[in-house]
Amino acid sequence: MTELSLHHVHLVTNDVPAFCDFYSRNFDAEIVFDDLIDGDRNVFLKIGDGRIHLFESRSVPPEGRNAFHHLGIMVADLSAVVERLRANGVPVTPITHTPGGGFAMAQAPDHVRIELFEVRSPDHRRFFVDQPNTTTPA
Repeated sequence: MTELSLHHVHLVTNDVPAFCDFYSRNFDAEIVFDDLIDGDRNVFLKIGDGRIHLFESRSVPPEGRNAFHHLGIMVADLSAVVERLRANGVPVTPITHTPGGGFAMAQAPDHVRIELFEVRSPDHRRFFVDQPNTTTPA
């Protein structure tokens, strides 16, 4: 089986500062990425070994809908995972290639979206993969 790991929960918010402040003050979240992806602001908050991926929206989620958008699963071989899902009858989008990697969206039961993504570029991996601590304690 291809290496894969549950990586993040993706939420949509129209108030990134309030969201970051809440999780930083209450859960020691650290902003590890804050930049544009395809022209939209995206922020990754690291909490322990996991991450919350925020997508900044100009509008509030509709009444009755929370901020949840999708689960992000990082994979080592995106093409292999997409092929496996399709072979199992899972609806999955074509792979979208991005600088340093790519992603595809799959549909799980109860209409849960799953983002399958790989990050090949070392420059991009540093935002998504914890780097070993190479410093030695004093």
